[in-house]
Amino acid sequence: MASGSGRILARAPYGIVLCVALLPLACATSPQKAAPPPIQAPLPRSSIAAVLEHRRELELTDEQVRRLQDLDDQLERANAAIRKEANQKQTQSQPVSRAPRGGMGGMGGRSRGGMGRSTGEGRGQPSSPNVPKSAEERIDDNDTNAYLEAEKLLTESQRPLALEIASRFREESWDRQHANNK
Repeated sequence: MASGSGRILARAPYGIVLCVALLPLACATSPQKAAPPPIQAPLPRSSIAAVLEHRRELELTDEQVRRLQDLDDQLERANAAIRKEANQKQTQSQPVSRAPRGGMGGMGGRSRGGMGRSTGEGRGQPSSPNVPKSAEERIDDNDTNAYLEAEKLLTESQRPLALEIASRFREESWDRQHANNK
């Protein structure tokens, strides 16, 4: 019997060692997968379109709505041409065998929101006059200029709320564009 009990005692340390070795694996939790980003409602295509979404709140007349829609359509045509040009340049400048480049895209020295009125936030290096503006900067400038033109169609009482709406749109647009670069 002594030899039988010796075998049991000899197996006991191996069993304990095995249990101790596997215990951390049994207790380990798998890492939590990051929750998918919340689905965000699409933004209007421009500051003017954002203002048009609030036509009742702003008490826009039918004539104001028509003229704002015309301005927004002109803006969209101009921006479509810029996007097309940028896509063509990108296609021509990228060799077929290269992987897409990462890095910080974005609005360069642009500030977030504010219809061209700087909030001081998000500033980068000021653009050099010799460096051509990016497509994004040109589209941003177009939006600002079109909004300033649209503002002339509004009454004095409509302008403050319209500016607030347009500024909120631009801030949200800026945030979304730059959230992808983080």
